[in-house]
Amino acid sequence: MPEDPLLSRAAEVLSAAPAASMEEIAAAAGISRATLFRRYPNRQVLVSAVARAAAEAYVAATDAARLEEGPPDDALRRLITALTPLGVRFGLLTSQPLNELVEKELLTLVHDSDEQLRALVRRGQEDGVFRVDLSAQWVVIMVTWLLVGAADGVRLGQLAAREVGRLVNETVLNALRRPHG
Repeated sequence: MPEDPLLSRAAEVLSAAPAASMEEIAAAAGISRATLFRRYPNRQVLVSAVARAAAEAYVAATDAARLEEGPPDDALRRLITALTPLGVRFGLLTSQPLNELVEKELLTLVHDSDEQLRALVRRGQEDGVFRVDLSAQWVVIMVTWLLVGAADGVRLGQLAAREVGRLVNETVLNALRRPHG
């Protein structure tokens, strides 16, 4: 599915300014407020559409990372590297309030991708590469929120976007690797 330039611009605006108004989003997109409201009748509908685009991008990045291939730590590094630009791009959109039904739909959309990551962690645990005292679900949460936190650090000027992938990879892998000895 081709990317919608309006949703891309809205994602950029909302990542940089999570409380941005519809007027600010329209101005940043170079369209009138009326045009924005014709496509998205309110902010909730727009935020939901951007959140769906983020979820679809997450699914595509997870699939592209080929988590079933190679050593578990290499596969996890590929995934985090693939997700890093999405974290920077969509950032705090994950904290935008969503309608309960929309949230449920998005969780269903990403379920299989989250399961791929959980399966990778379990494979790493079975192979003796990853610690067994950290649950696979905890790793999903850790990766997600480290990327969101790093995106906020970029937004606030506290981190360089080019460093996020390395920092998140090292943090997750150092926490997850089984100690030698």
